[in-house]
Amino acid sequence: MYEILFKPGRIGTLELKNRLVMPAMNSHYADGEHHFTEQALNYYGERALGGFGLLITEFLCVSEEGLAYSMQAGIYDDCFIPSLSRLTERIHRNGGKIFAQLHHAGRMQGKGATSLPAVGASSIPDPANPIPVRQLNTGEIPGVVQRFVDGALRAQKSGFDGVEIHGAHGYLLAQFLSAGVNKRTDCYGGSISNRARIVCEIIRGIKEACGQDFPVCVRTSGDEGYKGGNTIEAAAAQCLLFEKAGADAVHVSHGTAIHSYFSESGFNLKNIRRVKEVVSIPVIGVGRLNDPALIAGALKAGDLDFAALGRESVCDPHLPEKIREGRMDEILTCTGCMQRCLYPASFEEGFGISCMINPFSGKEKVWEIREAEQKKRIAVVGAGPAGLQAAWILGKRGHEVTVYEKEDTAGGQYRLAAVPPMKQELSKTITAYLTFCRNYHVKICYGTKADRSLMEKGNFDEIILACGASPVVPNIPGIGQAHVYLANDLLQFRKLLQNQSIVVLGAGLVGLETAEVLAGYGNRVTVADLLEQPAPQAPARPRENLLNHLKELKVTLLMGRRVTCIHEDSISCEKDGVTERFGTFDSVVVALGSRPNRDFDEEILKDPSVHLIGDALEAADAKKGIYEATKLALSL
Repeated sequence: MYEILFKPGRIGTLELKNRLVMPAMNSHYADGEHHFTEQALNYYGERALGGFGLLITEFLCVSEEGLAYSMQAGIYDDCFIPSLSRLTERIHRNGGKIFAQLHHAGRMQGKGATSLPAVGASSIPDPANPIPVRQLNTGEIPGVVQRFVDGALRAQKSGFDGVEIHGAHGYLLAQFLSAGVNKRTDCYGGSISNRARIVCEIIRGIKEACGQDFPVCVRTSGDEGYKGGNTIEAAAAQCLLFEKAGADAVHVSHGTAIHSYFSESGFNLKNIRRVKEVVSIPVIGVGRLNDPALIAGALKAGDLDFAALGRESVCDPHLPEKIREGRMDEILTCTGCMQRCLYPASFEEGFGISCMINPFSGKEKVWEIREAEQKKRIAVVGAGPAGLQAAWILGKRGHEVTVYEKEDTAGGQYRLAAVPPMKQELSKTITAYLTFCRNYHVKICYGTKADRSLMEKGNFDEIILACGASPVVPNIPGIGQAHVYLANDLLQFRKLLQNQSIVVLGAGLVGLETAEVLAGYGNRVTVADLLEQPAPQAPARPRENLLNHLKELKVTLLMGRRVTCIHEDSISCEKDGVTERFGTFDSVVVALGSRPNRDFDEEILKDPSVHLIGDALEAADAKKGIYEATKLALSL
């Protein structure tokens, strides 16, 4: 059913071996001089080895005042040609084709990226980056066009197979294309065609300088997704103008560059289809295309010609080869969590893109699974994500691994995280880890509580305790009443609450997601917590999406209040020395965090062959646990 994914396709004169594209994403593997590092080459090279037919680089800045951040890769000077040439050589050697994405930040210039003033289509600052911006005058625009053309010439000299003009996501060219930002009164503003003029001039300039056979693609935002911005109809009309100017393909994105799990898989297909209906050149589509069946269906329906898999290519660089070989259960599916791929503050080493469920991503040629010099008998206690990750890596290295899980199924608290709306894809992570465990002969004993006696009988060389965490039950008067429940019990559907008035104690991520689930069952939900802000540790964009959804569900937040007592039909809260009573509530749900499971003799931890990982070490998120499990499994 997936044969269509591997049907060769063409962009201009360039033939591609399949329909799967790795689109532009910031790898954070450029240096302070704006050159790609060796790790960038390893990162891109692995995706070519994994079978992506076309790779598109992260944004390459064509002009120094257009830097989006201080370590953005550059193409604005000939000094970048050697490092870019090494990249193209690596991709071609690994069987792929590669485009350079040409970019100028405009008003989205990064803080501290350059001392040069920011310029834009208009003098309207970016609301998210309110730095002063100077409107380009009409006479300056040919110079901007030439800088894109010069960037394309450098790309061609560096061995790139083509270029993509970045006209999306609020950067300079998107500022010209957008009805919401472009307020010019000259020939580069006003009508749809005038707003597209600069991009059309760039296309024609590149074709004239690099030759008609040198492929040029344009990335557009499609529907910008805000009032006054470009609609998909305007974007489609502009794509037709790009085609007439000589573009060989268009790449249809969406207003926001990166979408969390709150955007369903394939959410952008309707917009991609609209562009496909009006142009005759190939259309690359992007937007949470993380399901091979969905992609195959879209290709068969003629909705697009190529599918760009952004975060999915971060999550699983070998996705194309796994599909081609029928290894579907081995696919690591992007869950849209954004925990390790977007925000530099979450990068364990302080730099470099990676993935929560696949920490090997971004560590190509740094973290390698090598056969163990000394094979050992190893016990892993707990079949949550951290335990399973450690187990399969150890199995692949040749160790004899046994996993003990007290429940009758794997996943631990990760199963509960997959219950809230739009997060069901988390369960696919466990499926993949279990497949790896089978592949590498890991034995899993379900319904088995591992105690010290069992460990001693097993004569294990190493023991890994990945036994998770349990809910915190605070000593609040009234917490033992029959109408008080733990969030975990509700997320496991041991109890179903419907059409009630409910208060959730705890505004961390678990508390908010429990409130979301309860509201979906017709309950009127209030959340109370001592925290001043809800879910402060959650990644920014999923947090914003979740809070917006809770608002739609009419969930009430009582922040900055310490719950002092649970009554029969209400709760008492203290704030600034004043106690108030809130209610009436039919049920109370406790979601006040977790503590590590330490159901074992603490003396065992003095043994150097015993290792604690995941929530058993410190109750945290899965990202930290999976990362620690990977490092440990590579070291034993």
